[in-house]
Amino acid sequence: MNWEMWGMLVAAAACEMLGDLAFKWWAETGRTVGMVGGLVVYAVALVLFALMLRQAELAVVLALWSGVALVLMALAGWWLFHEALSPRRILGIALVIGGMVLLQV
Repeated sequence: MNWEMWGMLVAAAACEMLGDLAFKWWAETGRTVGMVGGLVVYAVALVLFALMLRQAELAVVLALWSGVALVLMALAGWWLFHEALSPRRILGIALVIGGMVLLQV
């Protein structure tokens, strides 16, 4: 995978994370802008996903996107919502990162 692909992957995962955060904000406040914002950034993530499929296999793209999104959400939950990062959760993040590395070998 080239740097452009990694850039799209991180951007797509970041859009997914922003969409998740917007939906959480909408769920807590009921403000429509959260729902609309979440849908917009999800649409951007899906376009990036489709563009990545031009350069790599579906299983690889989906696994990497899911892995990056999972790691970003775990870190965002810890940073923004003060969710715990237990040793078991940190190990899980490390295993996800290890799996992503193995997909690239």
